[in-house]
Amino acid sequence: MTRAWEDLDRLVDAVEARSTHLTSTIHGVDHWRAVGATAASLADASDMAAADADEAARPDRELLLLFALLHDSQRIDDGRDLEHGPRAALFFDELLAAGAIRLDDARAAVLREAIRDHTNGTLSEQPTIAVCWDADRLLIHRVGFVPKARFCSTPEARRRADASELPDLVGPPTWAEVAALLGVA
Repeated sequence: MTRAWEDLDRLVDAVEARSTHLTSTIHGVDHWRAVGATAASLADASDMAAADADEAARPDRELLLLFALLHDSQRIDDGRDLEHGPRAALFFDELLAAGAIRLDDARAAVLREAIRDHTNGTLSEQPTIAVCWDADRLLIHRVGFVPKARFCSTPEARRRADASELPDLVGPPTWAEVAALLGVA
């Protein structure tokens, strides 16, 4: 299977070069990698729960990495910037059109929806979108809010929110490590 990116380091460089709030301690690259690491652990739990289910019931781990990398890349500030998701989805479309990301239409549609709508506070039954949103929401304690189970889509994220088992606020130091956690290195 061909990866959704040719060279992860080059893709990260391209995203960081166009990021609008890269150095933020709240929504910057450390947070992006923390979302990726949290997504990996949620995906592991989802895979275990769906052991007997078909592949469509499992989250797409390449899309989880791409969501982590892109979801907050177009934030203007650390305030209530509700349009950063739609802006990041447009940026994703630019990367897709330029060939920096290679996805078929169905996978692109899933990632686009995950990125565009992650600020809406809704839930999803689509396994990849559910893990994307939950990975970001479980990290909301970085801005002083306690994650609530009712805002989580996956059983594992609801369990963690109820138990106050919150992920590390800073992810692994490199995207290669995030990719390895997700099994897409």
